[in-house]
Amino acid sequence: MNQVKNDFFCMKRLLLLSLLFLFATPSVANEQIRLYKQYLVGMPKTFLQKAHALEDCSERYEQGTLCLQKHSLAGESAELAFRFLSDRLVSVVLMMPLNDVGKIKKMFHVLKTQFDLVLIEDGANKFDILEVSANTFNKDEFTKMIAEFENEAYQKYNIKYTFISKDEFVIQSRKSRKFSDIFKDAPLKMRAATYNVGRKDGQVIGTISFIVPGITEEYLDQNPIAEDF
Repeated sequence: MNQVKNDFFCMKRLLLLSLLFLFATPSVANEQIRLYKQYLVGMPKTFLQKAHALEDCSERYEQGTLCLQKHSLAGESAELAFRFLSDRLVSVVLMMPLNDVGKIKKMFHVLKTQFDLVLIEDGANKFDILEVSANTFNKDEFTKMIAEFENEAYQKYNIKYTFISKDEFVIQSRKSRKFSDIFKDAPLKMRAATYNVGRKDGQVIGTISFIVPGITEEYLDQNPIAEDF
């Protein structure tokens, strides 16, 4: 009988120790955050250099940025830029020529499949989706206001959209009354994307940036990415 009790307590102790170990060990797989397609937050620069023929494009972006040419998104040719923090991936940027409004709108709808819109900007003019929707009870009127703002911006080829990931939008929009609140106490895994259309060297260029605003160097240290992609 005593032996049975001892075995029971030993098993119980082992179970408790196992649980403590499980919760004390950072979970790499569960913490992986996808920036864009197969590219994960924290992916080492060396892994990307092995996978692609990348070029240094620091002069066009920021120091240490690497670029991949002839990338395709929704049938449009783009330059793909990778930005790093301590040689680990923290942002992916796409730049592409967009020579008509139809293509500009197409890229917007591509982003809408994964993200929800929170802000539209036309230079200094801002259309805060959360703030306006909170004060506009007629859906048709709200849609019309957005369309009018966009159309004016499209005429100048000067517009910027800011999105956040759909699941996190559901959470954050319930407790946020305006755009500036959306990032307060946000889940670490919340992704954001900006889509900026403007003129450069006489050409209309669309720039899409994918980031995770809450990522820190500490997170990157605790969640290394294994070379398995």
